This record gives sequence, structure tokens and C-alpha cells, in this order.
Amino acid sequence: MAKFITGEALAEEVYDIIFKAKKQLLIVSPYIKLDDYFRKELFKIHKKNSEIHLIIAFGKNEKNPQRSVKKEDLAYFKDFPNVSVIYIPNLHAKYYANEKKGIITSINLYDFSFKNNVEFGVVSETTLFGGSGIDKEAWDETMKILAENYTVFIRRPNYKKKLLGKDYLGSDTILDLTDELLNGGLKTRHCVFNFMDETYSDEVKISERISREEFERINRPAKAVKPKFKAKERLLSATNLGKEKDKSFSEVIDIMVARKYIKDKNIITEVGIQIGITYKTNAKGNKWIVYPESLAEIL
Repeated sequence: MAKFITGEALAEEVYDIIFKAKKQLLIVSPYIKLDDYFRKELFKIHKKNSEIHLIIAFGKNEKNPQRSVKKEDLAYFKDFPNVSVIYIPNLHAKYYANEKKGIITSINLYDFSFKNNVEFGVVSETTLFGGSGIDKEAWDETMKILAENYTVFIRRPNYKKKLLGKDYLGSDTILDLTDELLNGGLKTRHCVFNFMDETYSDEVKISERISREEFERINRPAKAVKPKFKAKERLLSATNLGKEKDKSFSEVIDIMVARKYIKDKNIITEVGIQIGITYKTNAKGNKWIVYPESLAEIL
């Protein structure tokens, strides 16, 4: 059921959506400015929880994005273990949601707004067994808008599987274009949904026994099955290369390791370098492996 709220009731609902999130927390706000209550009370509880995917979408001020979000607030969010930051140049909408509740509202995630402004909102709840269609429509439309805009930062957790559950091993920054954004120089759109895979270290897969012929084919010296590498062909991340053949990130890594093209997801072998596998580095010095698109033929 959807309900109109304003004043203190609106502020309290937004606070609860942030504080009580368990699996996902979506913040859509053209302007973001955090005071200590946001930092040290509401968001702090999630800062060491890799299970919560925090999505921050902000916008406006193409020539000076720091008018929309301060560098220090952006840096604060970049420290979360599982976070996506998306820039939407023409954003004016405000929407806050977790896995159970959402608010479509006029209020920015801006400390002054919560303390001084007259703001309105409509809060609605959605559960696995139904609930308000408004929240589902708002969520779905927001996902569509996120996909069409500029992903500027991605940090994802790494896990190790165990018999019951998984262990968190830390997080890696996969994409960081925040300096480009703050300098007003964003050139490339990256879809946030290309960065949704969980990654696992030392993952052991239980599968059917393969035949001797298949085993020997996989372990044949690389030069005997070396793909043709075109000097100017596209270079893709493991996630995007896998999409060419409907393979997961982990499956691509397993195949490349079996071929002896890489030692693990972070280290390229001499054979891999010879066939065109290389590293890509962003402005912050973060590095990841990219693969010639033609390697999709071996997946």
C-alpha cells in the first residue's frame, strides 16, 4: 500500500530505508551532501557488510559535477565493499529503496534538506508475496535508467566458497572513473549491469568426469591452438568476454588458466601475452586483465 508522507515522517522513513537495508540499498538523488548522522549512524552499519549492494545515482551539473556531490562524499562511498556509483547528467528524480520498501520523494540526500526544507514523498512496500506495484514500477524504471547512463565506480567483493556459505576475502575496485567525472571529462558509457558477477578465489567445481580426449584438448600446448589475434580487435574484460558465449566470469577464468594463458585472474603468463592478453589500467592505477575478443571462440 502506498502512503503520502511529509515532514518528520518522511525523514524517518528515508533514515529507516538506509539503516535497515539487508541486501540492496538504492540511493537516487541529484545532490548528495552527508553530515555526521548519515556517515556515522545510518551508512556506517553497512560499511563492512559485503552482502549489501549499495547503488548511488546522482546527477546534474555536467560542467562541474562537484556541485552535485563533494569529492569527500564520493570518496566515502568508494570505501564500501560492494558499491556501484552511476552519474546521470539530467537527473532530477529522487528515490530511496531497499529490498522491502521504497520512497519516491522531492528530498535530496542533503543534510540541509532534511533539517530545513518542506518536502513530500510517497512510501510503498514490496515483498516476495506482493505489495505495492508502485515500488516495483519505480525500481524497474530506475534499473533501466541506470543501465543507460554513466557508471563511474565499481567495487566488488571476493569470496571463497566453503561447505556451508562463503568467506569474504576483501573487495577489488573494478572501475574508477571518478577523476574523469570530477574533471568534467567522461567519454565512455559503462553499463553497471556488466559488473554484477560475484567472484570466488580457489573455487572447486564438482562436475562430471571429462573424457581423455577432452582433457588432452584442454591441456594441449597453447601454441598448437593459438587463436588468431588481430592487432586492432576489441579487448574485453572476463565478464564481457563471457557474455559472448553465455559464460560466467569464473568459467572464463577457469578456461584461461587451463589454457595456461593466465595464472589466475590477476596474472598473465608469457603465452597469454603473446596472444594479445594484456592489462588495462585506469587513472587511479587500478589494473585488470582484458582479452582479445577472438578468444571467445575457445569458450
